[in-house]
Amino acid sequence: MEGQEAASTSNHFLIPEEKGQVCCDEWGDSQDDFLVKVLEDSESAGTQRKDECGEGISNTSFEKSTFGNEIKHKCALSGHQDSATSDSQLEPLQAFRHGYLWVSDFSSQAWCEQKLHYSYTAPALVQETPAMTQGSTLHLARELAAHDKVDVNVTSNEDIWAIKVINLLMSAQGFLNGQALAREVPVFGAPFGLDIFIVGLIDELRFDLDQYTVDLSDLKTRTSSHMPSRSQEAQHRLQVMLYKKLFDDLVQGKVAKDLIAKHLRLRLDSQFGEGIMTHLKSAGIECNTLSELLDFTYRRLQSCTCVNKLSIEYVFQDTGETLGRKEILYDEDDLRQKFVESIDYWMGRRPPKGVEIEEAWKCHRCEFVDICEWHQRKTEECVERNRKNACV
Repeated sequence: MEGQEAASTSNHFLIPEEKGQVCCDEWGDSQDDFLVKVLEDSESAGTQRKDECGEGISNTSFEKSTFGNEIKHKCALSGHQDSATSDSQLEPLQAFRHGYLWVSDFSSQAWCEQKLHYSYTAPALVQETPAMTQGSTLHLARELAAHDKVDVNVTSNEDIWAIKVINLLMSAQGFLNGQALAREVPVFGAPFGLDIFIVGLIDELRFDLDQYTVDLSDLKTRTSSHMPSRSQEAQHRLQVMLYKKLFDDLVQGKVAKDLIAKHLRLRLDSQFGEGIMTHLKSAGIECNTLSELLDFTYRRLQSCTCVNKLSIEYVFQDTGETLGRKEILYDEDDLRQKFVESIDYWMGRRPPKGVEIEEAWKCHRCEFVDICEWHQRKTEECVERNRKNACV
């Protein structure tokens, strides 16, 4: 979508979603809860490959990139570079993610960075499983229990991102008006001042009016009827801590508008399309541009409070039964360290890394095991080590 001409709005297209989440953005206001779905031109959408964020990559191909090799970008990413640089080597942040990341990119990276890398360089091996579909269904059921749907036509990238900002605004406004629950709350920012822009969708925020506290909860569905392993817990812990960091930075006024314009390539002073204008007017909001809408939203957010408690709810997919809830202790120093380590890969400062031998069990159910050079290398190292030990 970035850098492309405005599309007409004859057919349905859902707003960019997070990996593993239902393809919807939703919010609730103090009067009527509703879910907004953006409508976009099908001809434009049909000529692009949509990644999990809903962004288009036009006429793009990559050479198979393996451990130790730099990424070879063969054709220009839409809106990102001209013909003079179309054959240049790009870091993963630009080659795969259009210059900004999703929170789930970091949680996937925590599970296995090499697997994450292959999901972009060998996407044909990734297939949706019944477990993925069932997990999405459970997420959607919870969303629709709190919100109705509203269709909003969009005609520009600024309109699309306005949907996200309105979503966030209505969650904040709802809390200030005494609403106790918001689901699928968008957050964004550049944590720790490292100039890496992150976008995410918080599953659930709960507001306690008496205590004036906000608690954050994330829903994880499981195919087994037992709680997750330590490795899975560590992956989920990183995700919810990053959600908190992004939300808190917004509340504290740390996300500058020019940062958004820079990383998302948006024209903040561009007039909204008729669909967004009509929707804003019906909600009693007098904003004509994304710049004005951000100002209005930030004023509301800064009347809220930072996240108090973090938790993860684990649900058994077959029955919908809650298996347990894990309370997460927020550790900003630990989050900062892991964040810095992760972005080294995204900035192309090092090749992707796979799991160590202690977590090689992850490889047994990985769809990339047959092409994984990291796995092959570690296997050869293990064989050689055993051979030497046998000779002693």
